[in-house]
Amino acid sequence: MIIGERIKLLRKAKKLTQTELAKAIFVSYQLVSKWERNLSEPTAEMMFTIIDKYQLPFDFFLDPVTQQTQYTAKEVILNAFLESMIASYDKRPTIKKVAQVASLEPEHVALYFANSDELIYEFFNEVDRNIKIEIEAQIVSHHDLITIFINNMAPLLYDKRVQLHVLYTRPYIKGIWLALEYLIEVLTAFISVWLSQPNPEPLAAFQNRMRCLTGRPINQWL
Repeated sequence: MIIGERIKLLRKAKKLTQTELAKAIFVSYQLVSKWERNLSEPTAEMMFTIIDKYQLPFDFFLDPVTQQTQYTAKEVILNAFLESMIASYDKRPTIKKVAQVASLEPEHVALYFANSDELIYEFFNEVDRNIKIEIEAQIVSHHDLITIFINNMAPLLYDKRVQLHVLYTRPYIKGIWLALEYLIEVLTAFISVWLSQPNPEPLAAFQNRMRCLTGRPINQWL
């Protein structure tokens, strides 16, 4: 997806006109229009301004090829971090331990992450990457939150079920977890029993059950 398309997707997800987006980042609406039509591109400084303004992933404007090159080493480290967390319930994995699992030198890991706190925050970002924008775009198109949760949010959460289960259950992450947005906490609580099962029910069965539940008044759910 090229830069202009990403800007247009972001604008629609935020329910902004070109004029409103332009005012928010202090440029003209004509310039926003040119970006979206791929007649010009924002400067690197402007892209960072947009990322900061709307709290986007740092790789929001990168093409997939660039992302793959830049994040291959990080992915290896983050996968090793996940494996280390799965193996350790009550003790936070150290940089040394993650490096060992990743078959890397600790100095190599330190090039990307100075400490385990940075690893945890990046792990959160990796789990959450692009989900927010995708769900917001669905809200703009459909407006039906229950349908979006069943058809869009549930598959995304199902795909991330191992990571979410680790984040939800490890005590050394609770402080960070409780600082997340209220919506994420509610959604996680909503599916916590499902995620905690050794063999979670298939996604289709979960979706059907949620459709059945949400088809009745909430006081009849129990």
